[in-house]
Amino acid sequence: MNIGPLSNGSRLFGFIRRSRPLSISVRHCSTSSDAMDVPYTVPLPGGIPLNHKPHTESKTTILLPSAGAFLNPPQQFNRDLSVAVIRAWNERRKELAEAKYKAKAEKGKGKGKKGKKGQGDAEHRAEVTVNPEEMTVNGTGEGSHGQPVAGPSNPKPFRPHKITILEALSATGLRAIRYAKEIPDVKCVLANDLSPSACEAMRMNVAYNGVAEDPLNHPPSKAGPSRTDAAQSQTETEEGSGKTAHGDADSSDKSIDVGRRAGCDGFVRVTEGDACDLMLAHRHPVKRVEVVDLDPYGTAAPFIDAAVNAVADGGLLCVTCTDTAVFAGNAYPEKSFSNYGGTCVNAEYRHEVGLRLILHSVANAAARYGRHITPLLSFSIDFYARLFILITTSPAQVKDLASQTGLVFYCPYCHVNQIQPFGRTIQKENALGQLIKDYKLPQKAIDGDKCVECGTRPNVGGPMWLGPIQDPEFARIVLKGIEGDKEQYGTWTRMHGMLTLAEQELPDPFYFTLNRIASHFHATSPPSSTAINALLHAGYNVSRSHATAGSLKTNAPWSFIYDIMRESIKTNPVRMDNIAEKSQARELLAKAQTHEINLSKHPETYKLDKGQKVVFYQENPTQNWGPASRAKSYQKHHQTKQGLAEHVAEHTTASDAAPAEPGGEKRKAELEDMGEETNVKRAKVGSDEVVPDAES
Repeated sequence: MNIGPLSNGSRLFGFIRRSRPLSISVRHCSTSSDAMDVPYTVPLPGGIPLNHKPHTESKTTILLPSAGAFLNPPQQFNRDLSVAVIRAWNERRKELAEAKYKAKAEKGKGKGKKGKKGQGDAEHRAEVTVNPEEMTVNGTGEGSHGQPVAGPSNPKPFRPHKITILEALSATGLRAIRYAKEIPDVKCVLANDLSPSACEAMRMNVAYNGVAEDPLNHPPSKAGPSRTDAAQSQTETEEGSGKTAHGDADSSDKSIDVGRRAGCDGFVRVTEGDACDLMLAHRHPVKRVEVVDLDPYGTAAPFIDAAVNAVADGGLLCVTCTDTAVFAGNAYPEKSFSNYGGTCVNAEYRHEVGLRLILHSVANAAARYGRHITPLLSFSIDFYARLFILITTSPAQVKDLASQTGLVFYCPYCHVNQIQPFGRTIQKENALGQLIKDYKLPQKAIDGDKCVECGTRPNVGGPMWLGPIQDPEFARIVLKGIEGDKEQYGTWTRMHGMLTLAEQELPDPFYFTLNRIASHFHATSPPSSTAINALLHAGYNVSRSHATAGSLKTNAPWSFIYDIMRESIKTNPVRMDNIAEKSQARELLAKAQTHEINLSKHPETYKLDKGQKVVFYQENPTQNWGPASRAKSYQKHHQTKQGLAEHVAEHTTASDAAPAEPGGEKRKAELEDMGEETNVKRAKVGSDEVVPDAES
C-alpha cells in the first residue's frame, strides 16, 4: 500500500485557532517506577507527568492531561465495537482477496505460451514455486540416470497485504493505540489532530504503550508514511521477512508485554495538522488507505467529502456524529439540512431518520466521485450515531442512488408516513436476453394531501437514504468474531445484544412502538407480542429495531398496524368522555377496521421474545450519561485567569508566591458556574424533547 506524504499547508476552519500553545514546562515524577505498576505499558523517560492521570480500557492505558486533550469514557462501547467490526471486515477482505488470487492462478495455468513474448509462461512461473527436495532422487538435483527431474509446481501461498488505518481526529490516541494492539494485519495507524497539545499527549501515550513508530521513542515525523517506506514494507511482507516499515514485528522492548493480540504488530504514527488536508493527501488511488475513522466532537459533515476520497476501493469508512439534537431532533431542521442535506422529522422514529440522513450525506458525497456506499452497520447509540460503511468505486452502482433516496411525508400526530423516492429502477431484457436495469423518472407515490388515518396535514422530512441500513450477513460475521473473546471487550454483553438486533433488523423504514400508537388512541397499550402475533399470522415480516426499546419493524402497511390497536381496543375500551371533540383520537377511533386481525399466539413469536439470554437494550450505567464538554487546548486554557492562576500555582514555590488578586476567588467561582451551566446542555436521547449540544 503506497501512502502519500502529508501536505505542507494546513487548511484551517475559521472557528479553529491555529496558534501554538504557550511554552509550558511539565514536571515529571522523579522515577519511572510508576509505569511498571501499570500492566502492558513501557516506562517513560523521566517518569509520568504529575498533571496526568491514567485511564485504562481493555489492555491499553493512556495518560490524560488536565487540559488540552479530549476523551469520552462513555464511548468505550463505540471503541470496542469499532475494533470488532474492523477485525471482521479485515477477515472478509482477506477471504475475498485470497479467492481472487486463487482464481487468477487457476486461470493462468491454461495460458501456456499464449500472450506476447511468453507473457503467459512468465506469469505462470511467477505464481509457482518448486521444492528442491521434491526435485531430486539422490539429493544432487539429478535423476537416476543423471538427468534433471521436474517436480510438481505449487502455487505460492497467499499473503494478504497490510492495511493502513487513518484516524483523522485522534485526541488522546486511545482509539489508534487500541487499533494497533488489537487488529491484525495493521501496518500503520495514522493518528492525527489539529491541536498541538493533543498531539503531545498522543506521542506520550503511544510511547507509553510500546506502539511508537521509532523504537527509540523519538518524535515521529509530521508527514504520513512515504511511498518509499510503504513499498519497502510491502516488499518485506511479500518476502515473508516478518518485518514492517519500522523494523521488527515487535520493535519495542521484547521483555515487556504491551498487550498485543495475536497477529497484531502495527505501529502508530502521530501527525499534526488539519484532518481534511491529511485525507485529501491520500486522495490518489495509489495513496488511499483501507480504513478511515471519523470521530469528531459534534458533526462529521465537514470531513465527509475528504474521507470518501481517502478510502481505498472496498475499504471501510467509520463515522461518528454526536450532534443528536440536529439529526435526530425536531428543533433544528435548518441545521440538519445544512449538515446532512435533509431535514429531520418530529416523529418517534427520528433516530432511524437521523441514521438515514447521515447515510444520505455520505452517499451523495461519494457519488460525486463515482463511488458507491454499502451500509454494513448503522447504530443510534445513547447520545451519538455510529456507522460502518463500505466504499467501492462503481459508476454503474451510483446510478441506483436516485431510487435509494427520497422524501418521507409523515403525520405529525399519528406518525403514519408515505415515502416518495426520487427515481425508479426497473428490470428488462435486452436484445441478447440479458436482464439489465432501466432508470425512469419518479412517479407520485403518495395519496392525497392529508393523513390517511387521522386526516392531519402531513409534514415532510428528508431527502434521506431509503435503502438498507444493516447488512445481516456482516452482522453475523462480527458476532462470530467476538464469540469466545468476552475478556477482550469491556462492553461485550451490549455488543452481542446490539449486533443480534442488527442481524435481525428488517431493511424496511421505519420502526414503531405500540406504546406510542396506543397514546394516539388514548388507549391502554398491549404488549409488543400482541403486534408480533398479528403480523406473523397475516404473513408479514417483523423484527425488532436497535434504536428504541420495544420498537418493531415490519413490511405491513400502516393501516394494518393501526387495525391491530383497533382490535385490541375491542377488549379494552377507551373512555370517550376523556377525549376532546373533533380531536385526531376520535378520528382514529371512528375509522372502520379494514383488516382481519388474529391476536392469538403465533408459534414463531418466541424468536423475537426477550426471553433469550441477550441484552437487547442497556440502561444508562451512570447518572447524567451523555457527551463530555469540548476539550480546552493549553492555549485557550492558559489565556483565562483561572488557567493562568493554575499555571502560576503549579510552577511557583511558596516563597515566590504573589499576593492573591482581589476578587480572584469570585472570578474563579464564576468561571466554574459557567462551565457547569454549559455541561448541562446535552441531548436527552430517548425523550420527546431533545436539547442541543453545547457549543463552545
